[in-house]
Amino acid sequence: MKPFIVILFMLTMCHANAQFSGSSGMIKATAGYTHDFPGLNGYTVGAEYSFPLTEILQGSMGLKHADMQGFPRSSQAFEFTKATTLDFNMYWAPLRTENQLFRVGLGYSFSFYNIQRAYPLVVDYATGKSTTWPTYLEKGRANGINVVAEYEYKLPSSHFSVGVRGALYKAYTETKFIGAVVGYEL
Repeated sequence: MKPFIVILFMLTMCHANAQFSGSSGMIKATAGYTHDFPGLNGYTVGAEYSFPLTEILQGSMGLKHADMQGFPRSSQAFEFTKATTLDFNMYWAPLRTENQLFRVGLGYSFSFYNIQRAYPLVVDYATGKSTTWPTYLEKGRANGINVVAEYEYKLPSSHFSVGVRGALYKAYTETKFIGAVVGYEL
């Protein structure tokens, strides 16, 4: 029930924004480094539509894809996390100048993931122990909270902006992200 309430709230904000706001928002693209846990790293790419709610509050909806892989537990077993998430965020913009903006956000993600994990299997023979690393493939869904911090610089006499974003979000587990942002104001 809780995810349904979050989606309904965000859709209501979009409708209110379309009726009462003179600005139609911004489209952003993000790309950067993603870290799941030691030894499992990769990248995330995403797109987001953000819209003003008040002078210092913004809402957003986004879609991103994370791809992390590696050999974190054993050089014999390949592990990965591939997740596509649907994000709903609310940003607070406490610091704003004509060309610069710093915002922090809190949101909710709905993640659809594929993971492959390896776990040790120790077999005790009369002659000694043997360890193997069988892998397990799992598909599923997860949801959770996002925390985002973003710095944006609007290019003078342009609709474009560039910036940097750091985030803690839900892919399969809590995942860390740092990367570049390019925006276009509509």
